[in-house]
Amino acid sequence: MPKRIRMSLRLSDEPMVFPDKLVPAEISYLDAMADAFLDAYKDTVDYEGETFDQTVDEIRRVYKGSYGPFMQDSSFLFMEDGMVRAGVLVCLYREEPTITYTFTRKRDQRLGYATLLINRAAFELYKRGFHSLYLYVTVENTNALRLYESMGFVEVPITTVSDINID
Repeated sequence: MPKRIRMSLRLSDEPMVFPDKLVPAEISYLDAMADAFLDAYKDTVDYEGETFDQTVDEIRRVYKGSYGPFMQDSSFLFMEDGMVRAGVLVCLYREEPTITYTFTRKRDQRLGYATLLINRAAFELYKRGFHSLYLYVTVENTNALRLYESMGFVEVPITTVSDINID
């Protein structure tokens, strides 16, 4: 099983301008999201042979709160020519805003879409009073790891409530 690490980004009030192509990740885009999601993950270390229908079901689980309450106001899609090119889905996992999934179609990778989407999510979260954004990444997914590090994400320990000792 691939090793995953937890990373954190400290949020700030840095002003940013975002293009109109970033739209809220509404459930009405479910099939279009699943198509982009599957394209992004297929033939990567994180791909586990999912079909289109399984991908649709996985995204539905995100919206239903299987990974913590879905944060609609901090989840976005990059839309162009009526197509989902990339997306970021954020949940409140263990009371911490956490990127549950980020995906970019293969042909659209390295164009800055994921950076824009994550920055938009971070901006919205900061406005709501959050100070950090978290994610989990597979260490062998070097492209994703490089992206997150370039954005300022740093590795933090994976902890559970039972790991915290209060004297």
